[in-house]
Amino acid sequence: MNPARSGPLALGGRVVPGDGRGRVIGFPTANLACPDADIPEDGVYVATALIGGSGSSPWGATVSIGTNPTFAGERARRVEVYVHDLDLDLYGRFMRVLLHERMRPTLRFDDVAALIAQTESDVLQSRRILAERILQR
Repeated sequence: MNPARSGPLALGGRVVPGDGRGRVIGFPTANLACPDADIPEDGVYVATALIGGSGSSPWGATVSIGTNPTFAGERARRVEVYVHDLDLDLYGRFMRVLLHERMRPTLRFDDVAALIAQTESDVLQSRRILAERILQR
C-alpha cells in the first residue's frame, strides 16, 4: 500500500465459494469477488470487515491477496478474508473490507503445517495491530 495514502484502502464485493481449504486448516475465509482494478499488491493485510449494510459494526480481519503459491497449479488471484471470531455463512452477502496495513508479502510454504503456523502468527499480529492502533481510534 502506498504510505502517502491517508486512510485505509477499501475493497468490496460479494462473498463467493472458494476451494474450502481455509475451513479445513482452521481459518475459514470469505472469498470476495471484486474488480481486479481495485485490488492492491499481493500480501497479507490487517483489515476490518463490514458485512451487509452500511450500518454494520466492523469486525477485525486478516486478508490474504494472491495466488496461493503453496498449492500446486494455483494461478488465480484471490481476495480471502478471515473474519476474526465470526462463524456465519456469508455466501452471497456483500462485504466491504478496509485494508489498514500490509504485514508481509505472499509466501510459498513447503507444506500445509508451515502454512498453518504462519497463518496463526499472522492472525495474532493482525489482532494485536487492530487492538493497539486501529480499533482504539
